[in-house]
Amino acid sequence: MSRSMLHRMTKLYSCWLIFSVALTSVTYGEEEIIFPVTESKDDWWSNTIIYQVYPRSFKDSDNDGIGDLKGITEELDHFVDLGIEIVWINPIFKSPMYDMGYDVENYTMIDPIFGSMTDFEELISEMNKRGLKLIIDLVPNHSSSQCEWFLQSIKKEDKYDEYYVWRNAANHDQLSNLTVTPKPPNNWLSKYGGSAWTWNTERKQFYLHQFSDKQPDLNFRNPEVHKEILNIMEFWMDKGVAGFRFNAVGRLYEDKDFRDEPKSVGRENWPIYYSLDHIYTHDQPGVIDTVIEWRKFMDDYSKRKNTFPRLLAAEAHHHVCVFSLRYYFGDENNLGAQIPFNYHLLIQVRKNDLLNSVDRAIKFWFEVIPANNTPNWVMETLDTDRISSKYGSEMVQVFTALKMSLPGIDVTYYGSEIGMENVYVRPNQIQDSYDSGGQRNIESRDFARSPMQWNGRSNAGFTEAKRSWLPINPNYYKINVEEQKKISTSNYNFYKKMSQLRRTDTLKYGDLQSYNITDSIYIIKRSLPGHETYLVVMNFGSETETVLLSTVISNLKKKLHVYLGSENSAYSRSDTVSTISIVDKPLHLRPQSVVVLTDNLINVDEFKNNAFSYRQYNSSYISLLCVLLLIGYYVGLCN
Repeated sequence: MSRSMLHRMTKLYSCWLIFSVALTSVTYGEEEIIFPVTESKDDWWSNTIIYQVYPRSFKDSDNDGIGDLKGITEELDHFVDLGIEIVWINPIFKSPMYDMGYDVENYTMIDPIFGSMTDFEELISEMNKRGLKLIIDLVPNHSSSQCEWFLQSIKKEDKYDEYYVWRNAANHDQLSNLTVTPKPPNNWLSKYGGSAWTWNTERKQFYLHQFSDKQPDLNFRNPEVHKEILNIMEFWMDKGVAGFRFNAVGRLYEDKDFRDEPKSVGRENWPIYYSLDHIYTHDQPGVIDTVIEWRKFMDDYSKRKNTFPRLLAAEAHHHVCVFSLRYYFGDENNLGAQIPFNYHLLIQVRKNDLLNSVDRAIKFWFEVIPANNTPNWVMETLDTDRISSKYGSEMVQVFTALKMSLPGIDVTYYGSEIGMENVYVRPNQIQDSYDSGGQRNIESRDFARSPMQWNGRSNAGFTEAKRSWLPINPNYYKINVEEQKKISTSNYNFYKKMSQLRRTDTLKYGDLQSYNITDSIYIIKRSLPGHETYLVVMNFGSETETVLLSTVISNLKKKLHVYLGSENSAYSRSDTVSTISIVDKPLHLRPQSVVVLTDNLINVDEFKNNAFSYRQYNSSYISLLCVLLLIGYYVGLCN
């Protein structure tokens, strides 16, 4: 190559570099960036999927009809295949199982239903071999009434005297008359129905239970209780647990003066619990300080043990003001939860206003979350309807594309990847008590907890027992993992391809923009300078829509490639659509379908969890250009 040619090439690179830098600073029209480019989300949890396992229903290894730890171990490759990195297991501690494990009898023992501590240690070992991390449910607000702490507290033994919230009867002075019935200290109600207070005849006081009367509330105003929780955390971190999801965090404290709660307005026909405005039993001062205490303890543990940082997730349905959820994150001097679970897509989306409520839920969360924190998205839980039953089976892939194209962490409830549906549970099959003092507040939640559907054989491959602990959905012959793996357009493979897409730098670090363009069409745009752009175009409506994308989104290429289309979309990978022509291959989107488009169709299978990051790629790229410029400069001098 001649010096003059090299000099001309270097000038060309110089002009191109200047143009590239200028291009990234251009803004167009009224397009709003909801979530800007970030280079700070490189923590091991920050761009991952958390997969929620309900252990009773995942896989039964010993044929007693109940899922167990060995069953989870047997299916670890399922997570690997889907690109899952974090597995979250609901309670596995020793428990009477009145509330399916959320009534803990012993916080450092595995319940025999699920196996042994040896089984747990094997699970951790096998997960480590596959690069998977485990977080477990921890229930700090209350224990089981069979917990040794509570039994000793009844007797006022030693330090356990004030481990729980005890109060005298409102008519304490009249109880010398044995015909007088003790009255609760105030009007507080249990979430499960009836009074939140139960009289203990031995101690002759009421104890508080915001859930069942078999789940007495711990007294977090007692420093000894704090020490117990920290000891429990260290025990499980020593076992290799990567973090905790803390249950019912907003209820840790109650009003220190035990004032009556005011009546709610406009909820006369709601279940009794909602007849009061729970301003004295939710979100009291002390909750955030306790979350910060837990985070500091976990961070100090990681430093002390010279190991990876642990993850703190919190269930925080904020009662007083949803914007106050931001305080769960803490601040730069007092770090809080990395993940206060975001339920806006779960509870704020309305079927009669689907598109607008989805848009509001997404934008609202970005108003709540402080800068430099990681978003998270939840659409199914063990307490709520499955997506397919709530919105229809055709919407499974639409919502999969939506939530997995958003920045941050996706939380997947087991079975969502195959579009599992609610199951009908006959009255004589109900396992979930969900009541207090015999006054049922809300119906059984068993419908969303049916066993995982692995294949089309007997009992869906969940168990070889004659019957499982809950009925298996009769549709398992067609909705199961094994069958869907064979079908390229299935929910399973759609989920897997979206999981692979999340590994790209665009989805890990890129801008988020949304376009609410009609009553039916909603678009998510993810972009990153120097990388491919992705558009997730969803039709929430009931008619086919034609979308001319260039009239909505600026600076698009004339032609876009299909990365992925839902089964009902009629689009498949490598199809193209025009962004400018209404006659030559414009985007025709069928009802309740979704298409993922890109300006540069790459093989996302090549992106592994440890792929080059945005900053690594760009720094190398710019370094190369600088070297070329320097060469050109010296060549020019030589001339």
